[in-house]
Amino acid sequence: MSTNWFKNFAGFKQTEFEMLQVPNPEVEFGIHVTIRSMQAGALIGSILGPLTVLLSRQEFNKQKYRDSFVSGGKNGALLGVVIGPALAYFSMRDMSTISLFDKVYRLRFNKDALREDRAAVFSAAVGVISSGSAGLVVGLDLSMLITRLMRGCQW
Repeated sequence: MSTNWFKNFAGFKQTEFEMLQVPNPEVEFGIHVTIRSMQAGALIGSILGPLTVLLSRQEFNKQKYRDSFVSGGKNGALLGVVIGPALAYFSMRDMSTISLFDKVYRLRFNKDALREDRAAVFSAAVGVISSGSAGLVVGLDLSMLITRLMRGCQW
């Protein structure tokens, strides 16, 4: 990872020469894949958690559904953090150095991908600070859903 990657991720304007400097494409690609797998894991877990309570045919209790939503989403996000680097590794294993550099270079210019990654990191951080685990899950879920909707409704 480099300062140029961080400046681009944070939204600072850079020259073409700065954007060409990719000293660690493996790390940059791994971060991108891990953020996405964390988002997907949180969303899937927050759906499956309450579904398991519903299918267990227990009496209706709002707190059980809330707790299963949070624990399912949190466990899914943690699973995504663990699986993300492995997914990145298996994806990079078949790539040549040039194709990996090309992929990372294109990700640096892909405004939709940058927006989704920024939204995930920002909303997860705000959620954790404001509400702990529940905020993390809600932040990751909302960031994924909203950025996907925004991608489909480009003005």
